[in-house]
Amino acid sequence: MEPNTGPGTGPNRRGVSVVQLICRAYGLSDASEITMEHIHRYVAERRRVEERTHHLRERFRPSIPRPRASDDAA
Repeated sequence: MEPNTGPGTGPNRRGVSVVQLICRAYGLSDASEITMEHIHRYVAERRRVEERTHHLRERFRPSIPRPRASDDAA
């Protein structure tokens, strides 16, 4: 069976399309105003945000000690 990949299962679970996100980000009234420049800028900004978020997650991730194996000396 195919995995459910329709709307509501991806990263935008609220049903907000990328077009709507770009329009909101740049104050555009509808999709007809979106240019390639808007798309490239939006993608670049999202990548920077993702990289920053990943870096912060790694930085603040708690250090959880591994459980000892049964044959480890105490």
